[in-house]
Amino acid sequence: MPLVSRSEVVLSPRVRVSLVIIVSVLVGIGYITGTMLGLSAITPLLFYFPIILAAYWFPRQGVIFAVGIGIAEVFFVYLYHYPSLPDITFAVTTASFYVLVAIAVVISSLSSGLNEREARYRGIFSSSEAAIFLVGNGDSEMRIEEANPGGGTLLGCHPADLKGQSLAIFWRDSPARQNLFESLKKNGTVSQMESTMTRENGASVPVLISGSLLPGRMMVLTMIDISARKAHEQEMEARNQQLSIINRVIAQASGAKGVEDMGRGVLANLTGYMGCEFGGITLFGEGASRNLTEIHHGDASLFQSLMESADESAATWKEAISGGKFLVWNRGSSPQCRSPETGIVVPLQSGDDTIGAMYFLSCSGRACSKDQQQTLESLSREIATTVTRLLLSQRVAETNQQANLYLDILMHDINNANLASLWYGDLLQDMLSGESREIAGKMIEGIKKSRDIIRNLETIRKIQVRKNELKAVSLDDAIRKEIRLFPEAHIEFQESGARVLGDDLIGEIFNNLLGNSLKFGGRGVKIFISPEMPDPETVLVWVSDTGPGIPDDLKSVIFRRFSHADRQNAGKGLGLYIVKTLLERYGGTISVTDRVAGDHTQGVSFRMTFRKAP
Repeated sequence: MPLVSRSEVVLSPRVRVSLVIIVSVLVGIGYITGTMLGLSAITPLLFYFPIILAAYWFPRQGVIFAVGIGIAEVFFVYLYHYPSLPDITFAVTTASFYVLVAIAVVISSLSSGLNEREARYRGIFSSSEAAIFLVGNGDSEMRIEEANPGGGTLLGCHPADLKGQSLAIFWRDSPARQNLFESLKKNGTVSQMESTMTRENGASVPVLISGSLLPGRMMVLTMIDISARKAHEQEMEARNQQLSIINRVIAQASGAKGVEDMGRGVLANLTGYMGCEFGGITLFGEGASRNLTEIHHGDASLFQSLMESADESAATWKEAISGGKFLVWNRGSSPQCRSPETGIVVPLQSGDDTIGAMYFLSCSGRACSKDQQQTLESLSREIATTVTRLLLSQRVAETNQQANLYLDILMHDINNANLASLWYGDLLQDMLSGESREIAGKMIEGIKKSRDIIRNLETIRKIQVRKNELKAVSLDDAIRKEIRLFPEAHIEFQESGARVLGDDLIGEIFNNLLGNSLKFGGRGVKIFISPEMPDPETVLVWVSDTGPGIPDDLKSVIFRRFSHADRQNAGKGLGLYIVKTLLERYGGTISVTDRVAGDHTQGVSFRMTFRKAP
């Protein structure tokens, strides 16, 4: 309701002057009449009335007015009684003069102070932006005695219209009012109590209320409109909620292992955020069959009923999903109890391509807010990127799986061919002699090299494909198993009974080291395997031989992939790389030193550490 301006009921200066003149004339008539009747000792008291009025309304002029009245009284007394002026009349007249002047001075001083304080109070009361109410404290109705313009603005009324009304009409929060009374009764003041006022038009206004008790069963209440602050807080809360759901959805999407896993997690978060009963994702394929996959969460009957509907609004919904177009959908109230009324479709855009659509349905009739639309639009791009990445990863995994299948078949067939070639080679070597036998032996060595290469490739593939799931392995059993593969070698092994963290590939470490020692050291080489336990958490294994050793300038490169050295300087392309890779997989280390310090020609020592199994 607009405020209606009206003048306050106050006496103008002209009216006040007129009243003082009228009262003065009446008092003068009364004074003359009383004096003529012989009441001269009492009649001067009548002049108190106009003097009090004049001094109260006009503090400065009131004193002059009192002096003038006093002089007029003295003049009248002398004029009427002279020369037979009794002493008592003279004394009363003189005293009356001074009393009138004194009363005027006192009242003028008090009135001036009161006017200054009232002007100060009125200035604060009227110009304050806060709503101020003087309220009667006599009953729970809280009758408004006075309200400033801020109070009228807060309640949507003119301040004068509020006088006499119950504040409880506008302050309908009964618990807050009760708390106010209790706090005022206990402490005398209330500071910043949060509550809600209701305007005359029914609108609610959040306020902060402060109050104090006043004498005479009165209290003053100050109310500050905090609508702007509340709106800011709600906006901040909405932004925080928006950021929270975005972070949760992005985390869910980035941590997903597949498209369907990602879709279900994303929809579970977003349906709760949107307040919808159903959410879905449709991904498009290529070629004639566009519908690649559908992921649903929630009440799928809503989606099904809409897709089976033949009305025009349902057709618009279907077109938006199939075409990947943005749509805020409002079907309106439906006679069917579980039929969707509102929804939204957001395209999933990855670069320049639309790969699908994300959509939500609700039967509550609540429309999607702008903040929710912005959130979905922001997340749709992230979800589309994640879907594209997961699909690519899936294709790469399928390609790798297919490549591994081909590799398995290839290695299996090559190994079978090598076994057959070795068997025929051994027969051929037994049948030949001289140079022909030597050539057959070189052929057999070449086949063995091929077999070793296939074994190394298979080991590397297993390392890359398998998960790093370690278990307790008997170190002695693993070493003995590999020693048995070299029956003609001179190998000294000291058992330790240790169990280390590893897997079924741990034997490849010792197979490669023993093979290298025999390959480069020849038949007469001696090999020593010495486990140690320097601390409760570590198992140390030395593998040494009496072969030609490794020069210092090659020690730093022999563990690199496809690093080769010549026959005299030892080294192997993949063998030592596999050893180092497996040890790092198990959380261990490897290093190389001379068996005899300072003389690399006396053989080599490999120092390896394993983590002891608990």
